[in-house]
Amino acid sequence: MSSPRNVTARLSACLLLGLWPAAPALAQSGHVELGTLTLRTDRAGGQVRDVPANVTVVDSEEIDDRHITDMEELVRTVPGVTAPRQTTGTDPFSTFGGFTIRGVGGNRVAMQVDGSRVPERIIDGTRDYLDFSFTKQVEIVRGPASVLWGADALGGLVALETLDPEDLLQGRDRRLNIKGGFDSFDNATDVSLTFGQRFSDDLSILVGLKRATANEPELSNARDDGGIYGCPRNIASGAVPCGTFDPMNTDANRTLAKLVWTPGNHRFEFSADITGRETDVRQLSTLGPVISSITGAPTGEVTHQKDRFLDLYRERYAIEHSFTPGGTLRELRTTFAYTPNGYSRTGFEASTSASGDSIVTRDYLGYSEDFYELDVQATFDFMLGQTEHELIVGFDGDIARTDYERRDIETNLTTGTVTDTRAGGFNFANATTTRADIYLQDRITFAGGAFELTPGLRFATYKIDPRPDANYQPVPGKEPRTREQERLLASLGAIYRFDDTWSVWGKYGEGFMMPTAQQLYTSLPGAFFNLIPAPNLRPEEVKSYELGLRFEKPLGFFAINGFYAQYDDFIQDFYNPPGTSDYTYRNISKVDIWGIEASGAWQFTDRTGVDFSAAWQKGRQKLTPTALETPHTLPPLTATVALTHEIPSRNLTLEGVATFAADVQETESPTDFKPSGYALLDLYAKWEIVDNGFLKLGVQNVFDTRYFVPNAATYGMTASAAVAKTNPIELQTGPGRTFMVSFDRTF
Repeated sequence: MSSPRNVTARLSACLLLGLWPAAPALAQSGHVELGTLTLRTDRAGGQVRDVPANVTVVDSEEIDDRHITDMEELVRTVPGVTAPRQTTGTDPFSTFGGFTIRGVGGNRVAMQVDGSRVPERIIDGTRDYLDFSFTKQVEIVRGPASVLWGADALGGLVALETLDPEDLLQGRDRRLNIKGGFDSFDNATDVSLTFGQRFSDDLSILVGLKRATANEPELSNARDDGGIYGCPRNIASGAVPCGTFDPMNTDANRTLAKLVWTPGNHRFEFSADITGRETDVRQLSTLGPVISSITGAPTGEVTHQKDRFLDLYRERYAIEHSFTPGGTLRELRTTFAYTPNGYSRTGFEASTSASGDSIVTRDYLGYSEDFYELDVQATFDFMLGQTEHELIVGFDGDIARTDYERRDIETNLTTGTVTDTRAGGFNFANATTTRADIYLQDRITFAGGAFELTPGLRFATYKIDPRPDANYQPVPGKEPRTREQERLLASLGAIYRFDDTWSVWGKYGEGFMMPTAQQLYTSLPGAFFNLIPAPNLRPEEVKSYELGLRFEKPLGFFAINGFYAQYDDFIQDFYNPPGTSDYTYRNISKVDIWGIEASGAWQFTDRTGVDFSAAWQKGRQKLTPTALETPHTLPPLTATVALTHEIPSRNLTLEGVATFAADVQETESPTDFKPSGYALLDLYAKWEIVDNGFLKLGVQNVFDTRYFVPNAATYGMTASAAVAKTNPIELQTGPGRTFMVSFDRTF
């Protein structure tokens, strides 16, 4: 009898083989209707098929129908893009550190909500600020987007756009939407209410309220024995096995409010977007004698109880004005936003020392990034000779204040001794970062619309001013100092349309990214290791080249593109100079990444359609100019195929999504773990049971296949007992079979 994995593989292969005969008749990204979606990330309001770039759009319908609630779910079926789940003892909250696009991740991928920045990730923190309720669409830009969106978009951009009143009202005076859902992966429940009201022809509001709860994720195919690492956890003392997350409770709330006033050719929008998430963790994985991975560190302490609490928030208060006078000046748009973001992390630990003393430790970590942002953009339409121009000129500036605080208070209940430690374990200087950039882009159309040329420039400025507090410990010769940088960045896009069906496009893009406050100013001399500042780090830079071919018909499309990106002065985190106990940051010589991406869709009938996407990537890096090239760890060849069928007589839509990945062949170190390939099948159903009332069901990983997510390739084949205990590789397995159900109705 065939195993479930083999059955899944054959089903996926059949779907793919059935698609290939139609491949010459397909064209560009995702679902067929994506070509009609208006982009925000190109700053001109273009459409996917008209942009010289590979942009993936996930719209609100897909977010709702597949019950997408977190970053990992968002890119589950987007080949070449991942969102690694953090599973360390430092971050036991099951959060996400950011997106990885074309092998570049973390803070090198910009994240935005309505054009406002999402904070950076620090080494003992998270970047999991996104909430997908009230989302109109998400745009994923692959490759550098620094010319239009600034230095942070070195490797790509993920931009969320929230609903406006008209998106809900759709021409009506009043509308109400109610949603509720459940996901078995983490026993998550959510309920939301969105209300829209039009008071007059030029005044409307939207208010959205959301409440969600969840527990720890359940990786049903993770091995409790720790797999290749083994499991050194003290199960007899009550510790959870190595295939299980610590018990967790999460409560999340979000409020979105917008007031839109449109007198004449003006549009004013006043908005408030407030997101909060609280997570409690009972860290049972630490029960039993302490295991240390640091040579010379004390061992033997027994932890009786360890509780952790994370309180995360993201807020945005904005005023936006758009003026559309007509004529040459199409639009003048101004946005001013204040966006405070951050989190506090607290903990309680009761333990017994090696000498038998009872000890209680309370710890606190606070991190915040508060932005003041101003964006002014003018768009002009005019003719110059035989050429048509769409010229964008803008100013993009912000001031960000970054603050970090860490404190541990240890009380020895036996002796009465209280020890107050500031900045213990990790610390860097607070800083204020100022950006003030000017950008322009001109889309030039000529030859009767057959040829488009889109040059772009950005004069980027960057200043980071350290503000060390009394807890900062400077290192002589490496004291924190102000860093300033200026760059002139260029991009050039081109599209040539052979006819209404075939087109070819190319793009050259540049980007740079300044080191972060953490990378420049981390400093903490210690008894067992030293964290050393790196105030002379150079900015990371990239030059990217892309070439693509598109084919488009009314019933479908096909696209394929290749890319090559050369990153210079890539920053390596926590480099340990040989023979020392120091850990610091350094620039490495280069990282080169290249690959091929393809996507397409075809509507066989008005009821049945298919779409697919695939990505293959390869990379090389050199740590120093004279070093040998070594592989750069990247996700494997990955593809998805989705088949959708509608049954109008039953008000029913069915969808099957096959995802498959090849084996990981190369990693940065020959001793790194190389996950095997896999094939998955997801099934979804959408049933309109009453007017404007939809019941949605989903089963992911139908055959309960055991597999590892791409991030597992950053783990070694072996690990110390301390690492195997606090960060077991089995927690990098993918979810097993999970179920989801939701219902929404609009009145």
